[in-house]
Amino acid sequence: MSSDTKFIFGAIIISVLIIVGAAVTLSRDNSPKRENLGIASMTIDKKEEDFGSMKVSDEKTATFTITNTSDTTLRIWGVSTSCNCTYATVTIGGSETGEFNMPTHMSSAMKNWVGEIPASQTATLKAIYRPKIMPVLGVVSRQIRFSTNDPKNPEVELSIKANVL
Repeated sequence: MSSDTKFIFGAIIISVLIIVGAAVTLSRDNSPKRENLGIASMTIDKKEEDFGSMKVSDEKTATFTITNTSDTTLRIWGVSTSCNCTYATVTIGGSETGEFNMPTHMSSAMKNWVGEIPASQTATLKAIYRPKIMPVLGVVSRQIRFSTNDPKNPEVELSIKANVL
């Protein structure tokens, strides 16, 4: 083999190894494992909010109250929304998170966030709808989802609805 052929063959092998290594690293699941987060129980004051009619230029907010009904820590994670026009924040003990959005639009810090609600305490999830970001007219429904360490509510989905004029 000539030295040029050896060089090209070596470059191909190194490139393949780099691509495979990057794929393995990027596909790693860093989300918390439910079995490592204990068991708690929760209630939520409502699962849906109807904003009624609103203009594309309006912004409306719904508040959902999550109550830890157990004597252990309730953990929530994986907060995400169904559309780039919908955001969510969580407030626990007076401390508010940044804005959650669709997973593809969030930083890894937001994707990997885990909130801890102490026993018998509450948290507030605020859903924010900004139709001007993704203008759609008519009746729309958007969702906010999160996971919990409550075996009866492992995945929670909340909805907001509006008639955008």
